[in-house]
Amino acid sequence: MIKQKEGIELKLLKDIPEFKIGEIFNDKWLNKKITHPLAQKPGLALAGYFKYLNKGSLQIFGKTEIGYLNQLSENECKNQLSSFLALRIPGIIVTEDQQLKKIIKDTINKSKTAMLISSLKSSLIISRASSFLFRHFSEKIRINGVLMDIMGQGVMITGKSGIGKSETAIELIKKGHQLISDDLIEFYLNSNEEPVGRYIETIKRWIEVRGLGIINIVDMFGFGALIEEKKLDMVIELEKWDPKKNYDRLGENNLYYQILGKDIPMFKLPVAMGRNLSTLIEIAVKYFISRKSGSESFIEHIGKTNEKN
Repeated sequence: MIKQKEGIELKLLKDIPEFKIGEIFNDKWLNKKITHPLAQKPGLALAGYFKYLNKGSLQIFGKTEIGYLNQLSENECKNQLSSFLALRIPGIIVTEDQQLKKIIKDTINKSKTAMLISSLKSSLIISRASSFLFRHFSEKIRINGVLMDIMGQGVMITGKSGIGKSETAIELIKKGHQLISDDLIEFYLNSNEEPVGRYIETIKRWIEVRGLGIINIVDMFGFGALIEEKKLDMVIELEKWDPKKNYDRLGENNLYYQILGKDIPMFKLPVAMGRNLSTLIEIAVKYFISRKSGSESFIEHIGKTNEKN
């Protein structure tokens, strides 16, 4: 699912607020391309062991890396760092606003390598950078539906146009749940090979309500009603009630919705007059959570009861 050949220029990272970049050294080399989806700490590569170094990765210099270089003599520091930089890495982010010795700055400058200084800790910058890079490199797909965070679960609500997805989403937002995207969702696979959905920039914050038009969720419910992305845990498909159809009444059906080659548990909810869809969706999510935690289904309960008898 990862496109290794398509790189991303380092300069695209410098203006992203979540990276908290302060100083930039050697900005003329910001056009170098990152070609690997994982940010990496060099570790032993600074000591000359390059076997497990991904040369196309963004390199993160935390306190361990800078501490190691600082305890070397100037000549040793120059030689070790020069050998590392000779691998032509795409760029470096130094964490926690660490102060660098002049020999480090001079050696990096001579290697034609850009260096960004972030106030974040190593664990945070690696997590955020890797997430950003996976979004870039991963195969993507766009799907019609509504994606929400309900009780901590990423829930996509699907169904035919006019079935009531957006109206149901507004009811759920009123109850304190959060919206990621209405109408169109972009999915990619994260570093754990899990589908993650996020909004489309042009329709961020907007949701359509037939009869009222397209409304701004943030204006109506505040910034807390909207989040940027969410791992997908389950799918709920709304369908028009058909009195001739035999619906699952015992919870025996195990349905799945496939996204980017991954099977996601799915529930189908018939839409009929008088059914409170937002409440039913909340119940479906609670049921899903309880099943994940190991609670038994009605069929399992009956089976155990029959065995005892």
